[in-house]
Order: sequence, then structure tokens, then C-alpha cells
Amino acid sequence: MSKKGFTIIEIVVVFLLMLGVIFLVYPRSVDSTRQAKLISKWSEKVSELEYMFSVIKAQKDGEIEDQFHKTQSDDKKNKIMIDTIKPYLRITSELNTVYMPGFMDKTIIPSDSKYYFGHYYLTSSNEIVGLKFINSNCKDKDVCFIMSFDINGVKPPNVWGYDIFGIDVFKDKIEPFGKEINQDMLKQNCSRYGSGVYCSYYYLIGGRFE
Repeated sequence: MSKKGFTIIEIVVVFLLMLGVIFLVYPRSVDSTRQAKLISKWSEKVSELEYMFSVIKAQKDGEIEDQFHKTQSDDKKNKIMIDTIKPYLRITSELNTVYMPGFMDKTIIPSDSKYYFGHYYLTSSNEIVGLKFINSNCKDKDVCFIMSFDINGVKPPNVWGYDIFGIDVFKDKIEPFGKEINQDMLKQNCSRYGSGVYCSYYYLIGGRFE
């Protein structure tokens, strides 16, 4: 005699299995959508920064360079640069709340790291901007200073490669971190085993977090 229909137990088992699959897939789907939005914002930010620095160079390049030569203090140079970019990035104040960004591999950023910023600034759109001088007497191929951008502000995760990205600033151009790195190293860095710093460029060329 053939079996007709399903028993209550069979229906419950199937329902629980389907529910389990939904719980497994849904968080990943939400995370992917959130990450895609952050990457899109970062791409837009890079375009804004390229335009911003081209305008600054055209209008104030010689003036800023003169000010740098007249002061030896990194803090004063930092203030000169912040005052220059403040209206373009709509910086409202220095960040005074607790903010502890980290690397993608869950390690803490040491104070001697290139990517450790002593000062952060808040914008009117609640982004967090970091600025740090590398070489105030930089030549054409030298990095003059670096900047970091936490796209969604103090909201977590505050992690490089998730919501934090950065750029090298030269005398005549800007480049997202990782521009000079080969594809394999970009992929390795932009993973749970790397710092995530090079995601700044890797995402812009179509790379994905694995």
C-alpha cells in the first residue's frame, strides 16, 4: 500500500531544516550587502579625494609648501594640513570619544605602526578621518602623508578593510593603500589573515573579501 502525504513529524523536520539553512545564509547575505555599501562609499570617497587634492594643489600648493618649510613641528604641520582640507571634508572637530580601530586579523594596531594615527577628526557626515605625516620634505615619488577614513564613523566594526580605508598622499597625486602591491599579496592582505589595509585598493579593482 503506497504512503499518502506526510506525517506531522516529517513536516516539522523539513521545516526545521529549512529554518536552519535560512539562519546560516541570512547573516552572510546581510553582511555582504552591508560590505558592498561600504565599498561603494569608499569608491565615491576616492573620487572626491582626487578632486579635492587637485583643487588644493591648483589653489594653495606653493602657500602650503612655504608654511611647511617654516615649521619643524609635526603637530603644527598636521594643523596646517587639517585647516587646509577642513572645508572640503567638512571636518567639524577633533574626535574626543574612545575610538580603537583594529586590523582585519583581529590584532591591535601598535603605536609604532605606519597605520597608527595619533589624532582623528570627525566630519559632518560622521566619518572619522586620520592624518599622519610621513615626510614633509617629500620629493615627487615620496609619500608626503597618509590618511585614513572610517566610512561609518564610530559604529563598529572599526576595522581596516571592513569600514576603514586609506590613501597615500604624494605631491601631485593620491593612491589607495596597496596600489603598488601585486595581486596575490593584495588578496592575502585583504583576508582574515592579513591587516586589511590593502583592501583600500583591492576592492577598487574588483577584489572581494574571502
